Amino acid sequence: MPLCPITVTRREILRSLAALSAGVTVSFAQAQGSYPNRPMRLVVSLPAGTSADVMARFIAERLGRALGQPVVVDNRPGASSIIGAQAVASAPADGYTLLYGLAPSISLNPYLYKKLPYKASDFMPIIHLLDVPFVLVVRSDSPHRNAQDLFKAAKESPDKLSYASYGLGSPNHVAMLQMLQATGASMTHVPYKDGGLTDVLGGLVDCSLEVTAMAMQHVEMGKLRPLLVSARTRIEKLPEIRTSQEAGLGAPLYSWNGLFAPAGTPLDVISRLATAMQEITARSDFTQKVLDFTQVPRGGTSANFATFLAEDSRNWGEVVTRANIHID
Repeated sequence: MPLCPITVTRREILRSLAALSAGVTVSFAQAQGSYPNRPMRLVVSLPAGTSADVMARFIAERLGRALGQPVVVDNRPGASSIIGAQAVASAPADGYTLLYGLAPSISLNPYLYKKLPYKASDFMPIIHLLDVPFVLVVRSDSPHRNAQDLFKAAKESPDKLSYASYGLGSPNHVAMLQMLQATGASMTHVPYKDGGLTDVLGGLVDCSLEVTAMAMQHVEMGKLRPLLVSARTRIEKLPEIRTSQEAGLGAPLYSWNGLFAPAGTPLDVISRLATAMQEITARSDFTQKVLDFTQVPRGGTSANFATFLAEDSRNWGEVVTRANIHID
């Protein structure tokens, strides 16, 4: 049976933002003093040393400087980013615990897990930080010169070709499923804990969708051939490579990073955080840091982020529901 996830729409997010201001007779600032007046915590759902962790520490240092209080990074990895997200969803909604959120936490997990210990609506969006595009790659000596060739071969010989992923329901698995659904092709899924890129390079697996940072280092060395980019727009380092949407394979599915607070956080706190973060993301050092990871800098308002999240969640959910996949 198709899953019936609890997801979040732009209207729900904006309604929750507006509802917080209704019926309040004493402002948060009056009741609690100037925010923030003590150290803050930024929860990251990945281990130390990952690109998300490095970016979170970059953000924490600058946000702390802007707000006049330390922002401490708290790594809570594991369970497809569920552990970290749950820690923030259950934290007091006072602006002192924030989530450095990833696409699986908010847009994908609600469709995959029947017993997810939080809902997407348990979070209030603050700012869209960056996008992490995927690149469809094959070995440089592969007979498949472009995406059309690859999917044509996969359709003509079902399950003969194979693709690697980080496991059932991982973002690159689901994004690959979307392409297969769009073309009517069929490949053998080979899940790996480490993503399986080594076996793609070794010729044991035919292809994979890789994050840009992982893909580009091998593309630039001539070991991998890029066929397609799953991203909102073409990426700077591969301007000649079409996006999945340009190739007629559906709305782009990719990972992203953003900043969230627990639902119920006072509006003046959200506004203070959003204003500080808009200034941080507008600076050249932020842009360069994101580009160093071969990612795409974003920014904008909380409302912009809410609109994006509603569409992104719907896009992931359509693929998962058609494939009827779940993890628990």
